[in-house]
Amino acid sequence: MLNITSATRTARTARMTVAAALAAGCMQLSGAASAQAPSIATFAVPPEGASGYLIASGYSKLLSAHTPIQKVVLQPFASSSAWPVRMNTGEVHFAQHCGYEQILEAYTGTGPFKSVGALRNIRNIATMYGLPWSVHVVDPNVKSIADLKGKTIFVQVSHTDHVTALRVMLKVAGLDYSKDIKVIPFRSPTEAVQGVSTGRGEAIAFGLIPSLVEIKRSKGMHTIPIPADLAQKVKAADPVWGVTTIAKGRGPLAPEADVPALEIECGMAAAAQTSAETVYQVVKTVYDRHGEWKGVHPLANQATLKKALEIVVVPFHDGAIRFLKESGVWTAELDAKQKELLGK
Repeated sequence: MLNITSATRTARTARMTVAAALAAGCMQLSGAASAQAPSIATFAVPPEGASGYLIASGYSKLLSAHTPIQKVVLQPFASSSAWPVRMNTGEVHFAQHCGYEQILEAYTGTGPFKSVGALRNIRNIATMYGLPWSVHVVDPNVKSIADLKGKTIFVQVSHTDHVTALRVMLKVAGLDYSKDIKVIPFRSPTEAVQGVSTGRGEAIAFGLIPSLVEIKRSKGMHTIPIPADLAQKVKAADPVWGVTTIAKGRGPLAPEADVPALEIECGMAAAAQTSAETVYQVVKTVYDRHGEWKGVHPLANQATLKKALEIVVVPFHDGAIRFLKESGVWTAELDAKQKELLGK
């Protein structure tokens, strides 16, 4: 009896030990999932050669020397609709993007993300720079949005923010997006440039991309100004937009005078699972050592703390908030907005 009882106790103790070990292991895995401190970090970036790719490649070279990250992997994605699912699961740790609209849609489970549901693990880090956006036309008689009536316009309809901007501006001008213009959807800017070059359309609603210079040389092209009051109406309809001015002589269309325009905002994001310490060290390195990497692209000069808080449509990462507080730019209003976004 004594031997049997002893054996039973031994077996029971062993089972309890295994159970405790499994429970501890689960807790460790759970902790790892919620706060990954990756030695190899994956950054979602635009395709190679794009401004976002070049900017990420610039600051990424500093991260292995000044953060817990030993190696940075730049993983190109065709658009900002492609990586949020992987960030939500923690497969992608950071992103350099020009897709606040897509991030907002992912976080809320709307638009192209309606079928997969809300991806709640996406966090903002900072707004870094902006790309001027307007309607660029070859007809010299088109001076305003109202003059677009009856025109054929190439529009990247997969980007909800582009469509919203056009709808708002046309409505203010007394026009209807569905009736008063002809829209030709495009996926790649190359399609739109070729379409206007071959006469299939007269305008492109898009950013100020270098390839527009080809149309200017062959057919002539200029940018329709978007006055500040009109731009504010667009921002009221969709808060992902910024406002800027295309300076006189600035390429690729080199206007004869300053042209007010909308701005596609670009920034950094991180997975909620990436540890706050890692994110803090990354954002600190990016901003504190800005002078060491900003030469990789002219747009990198915009990456200042003044710019960092321009777009607030999804919650900020705790690690980014720590740095922004230390830098003196985080406010009580942003605290309230953070709580509101986390509660949605």
